[in-house]
Amino acid sequence: MLTTTVYARGKKPRQGDPGGGAPGGAGDPSPPPGMMGDPSVTPPADPLAISPEMRDRIGTDWDGRPAGPLEDKTHRSYFPYYEEKRADYRLRLLPPFYLEHTRGLPHVPSVGRHNAATQVDRESLFGLFYYQRRSPRYDSDVLFPLAWRFRRDDEHTVLVGPYVHQEAPGKNDNWLFPLAFTGSRRDGGYLHLPLLLTFSRHDEKSAFAMVGPYFRKRVGQDVDLGVAPLFFHGETVTTAGTNKNYTLVPPLAFYHRESELESTSTTVAGPVIVEQTPQRSIFDVAPLFFHISGRPEDSGVRESHTTLAPLFHYGYSPTQRLLVTPLFMYRQTPTVRTTITPLYTTSSTRNGATQLNVLGPGVPMFFHFRDRDIDLSRWGLLPLVYHSASPTHNDWWTPLFAHFEERGISSATWVFPSIVRQTSAQGSSTDVYPLFFSGSDRKDKHLVVAPFVWEFETQKSRTTIAAPLFWRFANKTDESVTQVFGNTLYMSKRVAGGADWQFHFLPLFSYGKNPEGHWWNVLFGLTGFERAGEYSRAKVFWIPFQTGGPSASHVAAAKPQ
Repeated sequence: MLTTTVYARGKKPRQGDPGGGAPGGAGDPSPPPGMMGDPSVTPPADPLAISPEMRDRIGTDWDGRPAGPLEDKTHRSYFPYYEEKRADYRLRLLPPFYLEHTRGLPHVPSVGRHNAATQVDRESLFGLFYYQRRSPRYDSDVLFPLAWRFRRDDEHTVLVGPYVHQEAPGKNDNWLFPLAFTGSRRDGGYLHLPLLLTFSRHDEKSAFAMVGPYFRKRVGQDVDLGVAPLFFHGETVTTAGTNKNYTLVPPLAFYHRESELESTSTTVAGPVIVEQTPQRSIFDVAPLFFHISGRPEDSGVRESHTTLAPLFHYGYSPTQRLLVTPLFMYRQTPTVRTTITPLYTTSSTRNGATQLNVLGPGVPMFFHFRDRDIDLSRWGLLPLVYHSASPTHNDWWTPLFAHFEERGISSATWVFPSIVRQTSAQGSSTDVYPLFFSGSDRKDKHLVVAPFVWEFETQKSRTTIAAPLFWRFANKTDESVTQVFGNTLYMSKRVAGGADWQFHFLPLFSYGKNPEGHWWNVLFGLTGFERAGEYSRAKVFWIPFQTGGPSASHVAAAKPQ
């Protein structure tokens, strides 16, 4: 322990204060001689001592066994048994009857452990069948293979044949294999009797018990019990303190569930089903009779629904009425009224603003629908004809002809088997699938007579193909044209000063002209001539000869292809 006394500079302790009093005593206001008011430190009696709490926090790797013996001379004796001693270590041996090994002999110091000489650890073996150990933390007695006893600190274990006993602070176990297993803990315990099909366990939070087919389970305040497979029951207490429970009896087809908080209950007894909620009462005898009634007195609505299958169903509520029989169905709401029969169906909505009438079902089936608010009319004699008209559209359909029109916007006409004509503000098209396609869209046009004629025209180009003899590609941006007809090739484009064009009659003859001059070739240059301004050149057997004008390197003339 360290003791420190500090005196504030310029202040003396008062009479009666700690440190005050007679000079040199507890009440002397002046510091001890030689200290000059500096702190006084007293070293502890045992600098290595630590408290038990600190020892537990720091921990240790010491296993409790004595440390290694001091280096000393070994003493041996051979009668009545072999004995070997060195410092706190001793070995006694009389094979095969006796063997003893001891560490930490009394009054003999050991290396590295404080007070380790008092920690005696002895192990003995008698006649190869009995083993014994005695130490501060561990004890063992083993009479192999009949009995076993072990101790570790405050934990004890005893085994005698099939019997096992284990005991520790707050813990106790007793087992008799395979008949009984029992134990206790600070917060519970267990009991198992396998041959009697009896099992139980419990603690502060839960419990479970089973005796044959009977079981009971508790988790908190929730309890489930039963006799499987005959009877099951459970109860639950909610956080609000209300109760929920259920009961199930499978052989009687009986089930009951009840919730106090939700004010609901359900009971099933064979085909009878009874259910209560704050809004409704339900009584069913499946699969023939079903009845639902409202409970306006308990926040429900005034309603009733009754079904007697397959004869009729009748129901009403504040918003609708419904009657269903094998001959007709009638349904009424504040906005819809519908009647359905095997021969005639009618329905009206929005107080007659819409009206539907159907004759059928049958073939042909006639129907008529009218919406007066938007002036919409639809009628049909299916599958022969259908017509729909309103201020925005006019549609006709038959198996051989169909016409669909959005008034003032577009129209489409289909004629069996595959003729389609479409028109709109952007253009029109006529298609005969899969051979003929013609149409225009703003400034784009197309014409296809498959597989021979293909023509496509846009604002920048035009392509015309009459396969396999005629091919023409025109670019409107630079007024260029490339045209192939049989074995002739014609190409032209706009250049500075005029046009640059050339014609080839392949492979015999070629001729071209541009603003600077002209040229011609026979058999791709076997003989030929070229003029560009004052410059001229001739070809004989594909070899060029300059015939006039400056050097060709100073002339920018068009070259023959």
